[in-house]
Amino acid sequence: MAASSEYLANGVNDVRLKPKLLRSLTRDLDETGEARSRAFTGEEIAKILEKIQVHGVLSEVLPEDCVGRKDEAKLRQEWQSAVDSWVERLLLLVSDKMPQKCWAGTCLLGITIEKCTAERLIASYAVWFEKLLQNIQASSNNRFVCDASYACLSDLFTRLSSFPSVKKESTSFAGRLVPSILQLMDGDGPFMGVAIDLLCTFIKFYPSAIYRYYDKVEFALTSKISSVNSDMEVLKKISGALALLPHAKGDSGSWFAIMQKLLLSINSLLNDVFQGLEEEGKGSEVMKLLVSAGKETPSSLVDQTKLSEGNLRATKRLRDSISPLLCSLTYSCCSMLSNPYPVQVAIPVRALLSLIGRVLDVDGTLVSNTVLPSTTSLYQELLCSELPSFHLYILDLLIALIKGLKSQLLPHVASVVQPVADFFRRATLPSIRAKVYYTLELLLHSMGVGMSLCLAEHVVSNASIDLDEGPASICISKLGNEALLKNSAKKRKRGRLSSQSNGVEEETNNAIAEKKSTPLSVKIAALRAIETLISVGGSVKSESWRLEVDRLLINVATSSFDVFTGKAGKYSCIEESASSQEEYCLMALQALLASLLSPSHVRPPYLSQGLELFQKGKLETGTKVATLCEKTLLSLEVLIHPRDMPLVNYPIPVAATVSTNEFGDEEMYHGWWVESDDEDQTPGRENGDNQSQSHKDLKKDNQPQLMEVDAEKSHSIEERREENREAAVLSAEPENVESGSGLQPQLGLGHAEPAVDQLPSQDLGTSNSEPKLSVSLDTVADSQSKGDTVADRQSEGDTDSPSKGKDSDCDSLSSMPDVVFCDPDTDPEKSDANSEELDADSEE
Repeated sequence: MAASSEYLANGVNDVRLKPKLLRSLTRDLDETGEARSRAFTGEEIAKILEKIQVHGVLSEVLPEDCVGRKDEAKLRQEWQSAVDSWVERLLLLVSDKMPQKCWAGTCLLGITIEKCTAERLIASYAVWFEKLLQNIQASSNNRFVCDASYACLSDLFTRLSSFPSVKKESTSFAGRLVPSILQLMDGDGPFMGVAIDLLCTFIKFYPSAIYRYYDKVEFALTSKISSVNSDMEVLKKISGALALLPHAKGDSGSWFAIMQKLLLSINSLLNDVFQGLEEEGKGSEVMKLLVSAGKETPSSLVDQTKLSEGNLRATKRLRDSISPLLCSLTYSCCSMLSNPYPVQVAIPVRALLSLIGRVLDVDGTLVSNTVLPSTTSLYQELLCSELPSFHLYILDLLIALIKGLKSQLLPHVASVVQPVADFFRRATLPSIRAKVYYTLELLLHSMGVGMSLCLAEHVVSNASIDLDEGPASICISKLGNEALLKNSAKKRKRGRLSSQSNGVEEETNNAIAEKKSTPLSVKIAALRAIETLISVGGSVKSESWRLEVDRLLINVATSSFDVFTGKAGKYSCIEESASSQEEYCLMALQALLASLLSPSHVRPPYLSQGLELFQKGKLETGTKVATLCEKTLLSLEVLIHPRDMPLVNYPIPVAATVSTNEFGDEEMYHGWWVESDDEDQTPGRENGDNQSQSHKDLKKDNQPQLMEVDAEKSHSIEERREENREAAVLSAEPENVESGSGLQPQLGLGHAEPAVDQLPSQDLGTSNSEPKLSVSLDTVADSQSKGDTVADRQSEGDTDSPSKGKDSDCDSLSSMPDVVFCDPDTDPEKSDANSEELDADSEE
């Protein structure tokens, strides 16, 4: 029996477990190595790699509780000895003639290079390099061994780059490998990709090793790009290496030269592809912007003769050669614009934008009646199938340009916005629309509020199409329908309500059957763009679109939440995965939050509906929606605090205003813009029926007069209106409040037309509903101003009358009562008193 000291006192946390486990893995390799008939499998290597990473058996770092112990030196020596045995065994496997064992040893050496200590790496990297170099130079090794050797060398040189003490020798080792990589690129070897990865590592960390081979490396990379035999994955790696190549010299001229050649090559390919599909001279315009007059045109990276070899038909050449080339060249340009460069460079912005606009303008239709040989019907059909890919490539280039320049692109904003806006109107594919939304979002982020003035119309119009599910909100939730009908229940007869409900349901079902829902990826992209637009420019000249967007966001947030919670029922027209629905719901709620918090001169019109929605979302425990709603309610608390006052308190120069309870629960729940219900009136209302009737007569008498304001008196009306706004405010009865009547902006409590689309239309002609004030606030103000103007004209003829003239007008205005913040239902006497004062003023 083993001694007690051999047991692990701390179990899995005992430091002695690590060297014991490593020795066990080494024995497994020995036993397998002795069985010559048995080779390593990928599953066995994967298990070994997992144990090495989980237990950290190669770190050789003792925990703090072992430092200072009596057996510290013994533990270190034991662990070091175990790692030495492990490395020795790996080197034997790397030199083994059996490809399976050589491949296994190379893979395990790679993880050893990554996890071993810095001291062991510096002491052993030269030996490891020589072993791996032999495997690369041996032509008898198979593809798996070469792939593993190149990957292991890439890991080795990447980690050595962080040790300045060995930088000189490691650079020398890298220079020895460059000729081998160039020789490999001359052919079509199966391990071209890993060789390019190693070349990129040298360009990044050892540029001096590439400097003397710069021209040869550029020629090799451009030759491989033009090769029609390279697949798409290899082409992208070659394009990435070409984009990194200027780092080997590190000067601005090398960067511009590569970018110039790339753009010329793309433009040359487009000349061949777009024959007959665009106006003549587009290619020459880009050429003039790239090459100054009198200078020699650089050679193109693409060899057109290779593309025409074999008498390939135009359709086959487009599909097999030109389309992959355009993708790889555009990818290279994007990498050059996105990756940082050590020195400042001159970016050909005008040429880039001209090239981008050239591709976006082509939609596959012939621009003239002359049909060129290449523009046959079959060619046009194939081009239209490839054109969306071209558009995605060029949009990626525009995105890279925006990220690279940011606000420096502002002088060229017209050349950016116009082509994108025109293209957005024609784009129908979901992937392209989502990409355009992302592009507009980047423009807003990069250039700020000024760009929001240019893009607001385009973002709002397209987002309204993509987010709207059809007339009467196809995807409106069941709860939304109930709320809609509930608001009209107190104004309509029960029988009429039932017919209205059936009509809405029937119309919704018909719309669902006719319209197909937009994919969620496009909806999410549209919501992101809307959120950015509101956050950046929601308070700057947004009167033309802000109310529409606010209404759209509350509807989308409500419908997406109902779909996410499963309450939408048959009204749901979204058939996506649960994760996509949750992401859509999260994005809709975030956009709604941006709408509620965006600065504005009035309160959010859908604050109460939003608060109710976030309260429901908070109850969905265990979901991301609940977490977001909980944080959102904390953010919105500032808007519902009792001490929070309107941002702007406009006086109301009209004889009908709202008398509300500033801190009442009813107003806080429904919002200040919701009218008071007839059923909730107090019994004290009966005592003021005479006053109410007289006030209704007054309104009735005034209505024709409101529509006959003389245009010649507009100047005096505006002057009187300003004086009225600076004066006091008249109060009136709450029954005159009509949602969407235009009264609320004067209180600073809502938009001009806050919730009119969410409430059913009111039938003012029926005897079941009381007459409402159906004129706008400005019209009433004009009417009052007209009356004041007539009084002024009468005062000019009778100056002795003390009750006429401007002085009397000022006195009457100064005697007007202030706004009374109280509940008219609980204080009928004050409401009646206000009505009496109103009648007295009207009689005067």
